[in-house]
Amino acid sequence: MKNPSTYQAPTHLTSFVSYENSAYFQEMITIEWRGQLQSSSQGKKFKIHYCGEYATDINLLVNDEDYPVLVYAEDIETQERILLFDYAKHGYDAMFCEEYEEEILQERDGQLQELELGGEHTFEIIAYAYHNIDYEEEMEEFLNENNEIELLSGAVIAPEELKRNGFDFFGIDVVNQDGNRQTIVEFELA
Repeated sequence: MKNPSTYQAPTHLTSFVSYENSAYFQEMITIEWRGQLQSSSQGKKFKIHYCGEYATDINLLVNDEDYPVLVYAEDIETQERILLFDYAKHGYDAMFCEEYEEEILQERDGQLQELELGGEHTFEIIAYAYHNIDYEEEMEEFLNENNEIELLSGAVIAPEELKRNGFDFFGIDVVNQDGNRQTIVEFELA
């Protein structure tokens, strides 16, 4: 199965998504990109490591008071680690609105925890992003005096990269060994 969305995967996930399991692509909305995570060796079972807090009242990973959320998946066979989501680097807010001290960002690796849900540690992972901003129509707003798209960090990117990575919502669902699906990440990013 090919990508069922009109949007491309965010660039940090391009090499790590599959569209084979049609059950994971039901009821998509028109502004949505969605993909199932797979490792370089085509593994689809992962442990999840995160920095942040798991808020049990809403069953979601959230920023804690010191660190923005950081989520990795680790292939259970090869231990390949894949960056799923970094609140400080991915999406519209990270590109144009919010900046964090590099020291804080580096400290997060030492704060990683393994996600456990209902006694389980291994999951299939579905990532998705919503694209509510029409960058074609609003491109002028993002150009600097040199007609370049300059991010808050000072990096200059191409319009295609803006369209792929300037998503305004990002989510992650996990599927346990019984096929039960649960959302663990939901962030509005604009």
